[in-house]
Amino acid sequence: MRRKYDWRDTSPIANGIMLALLMPASVPYGVMIFASAFMGSVMKYAFGGHHNRIFHPVATAYLFSALCWPSSVLRYPTPTIFGSLSLSSSIGDALDRSFTHYVDVSVSSSSWLDIVWGRLAGPMGTSCIILVLICTIALYCFRDIPAPVLFSSAATEVLLFICFPISATGWQAALYAIVTGSFMYVLTFMVCDPCFTPSNGFGQTLYGIAYALTAFLLRKYSGYEDSSVLALMIVSIFPSEFDRFAIFVIDNLDRFRDFVTTKIRERQIYRRFRKYENLPDNAENSDKTEASETSETVEETESEEAESSADSPEEAADEESTPDTQETEKESDPDEV
Repeated sequence: MRRKYDWRDTSPIANGIMLALLMPASVPYGVMIFASAFMGSVMKYAFGGHHNRIFHPVATAYLFSALCWPSSVLRYPTPTIFGSLSLSSSIGDALDRSFTHYVDVSVSSSSWLDIVWGRLAGPMGTSCIILVLICTIALYCFRDIPAPVLFSSAATEVLLFICFPISATGWQAALYAIVTGSFMYVLTFMVCDPCFTPSNGFGQTLYGIAYALTAFLLRKYSGYEDSSVLALMIVSIFPSEFDRFAIFVIDNLDRFRDFVTTKIRERQIYRRFRKYENLPDNAENSDKTEASETSETVEETESEEAESSADSPEEAADEESTPDTQETEKESDPDEV
């Protein structure tokens, strides 16, 4: 392409390692060469390079290889203690289905030590869950992976397997949700890639929930073993949409909170002023009542005084007429004369 290569870009090395660890140990070299060429040329540089990818190149290359060579990519050698595989391109030993396939059918009889240490049939890098967890904790402590995506995806996956179990139930289903299906491997090294995660914290949480929900639905209803890779292919298209939806939800929540706060404050102010407004009304009513009572008292007093003034002339006349009457009686009495 006559373009100068930036040697500081280590994404080809990381993508090559991640693709190899998703493959079985018995995969032919030709499959890996073709998958790597497809990953770098078609899914990366055809879209403009490392920062212009639409799909995750590792997930796309793995799914392309699984569709083209299912007997080589989806069949795994049975692990044995101190066992070895031939370095030839073709493995003559019998290949078997993955541990995830048998777990989805029925409860496994494998010991917990084998499950934790990854001595199970499956991809080279996803079976040993203890190493994957160590890498997850290290990347989280160095802040290389976003915490909302990591914790929301793991919690959603465990909750879905407990509420809607495929084969096992309870805490056994929660353990199978973490150790099977390449879930933790894809989550740690591919889903949490900063190039595909939303920038908003709430959007990252929605992104992780969508990844876990999609992986669970594909695994439960399609029977695909590595459904987490296909789920990554689906949700990695919409990181910007998750950001927009998160901004929309946050803005509306802020508006609703401001609206509720304003209404509560107005209600408190209304009650306070209503309380102070009732006090003058009561005082005026009491003043009016007292004034009316006073006026009635004054009127009664005036009426009593008027009645008493009307009665006083008659009494005075009676008092004045009393001496004359006595004198008349004295004059009219002959005996006394």
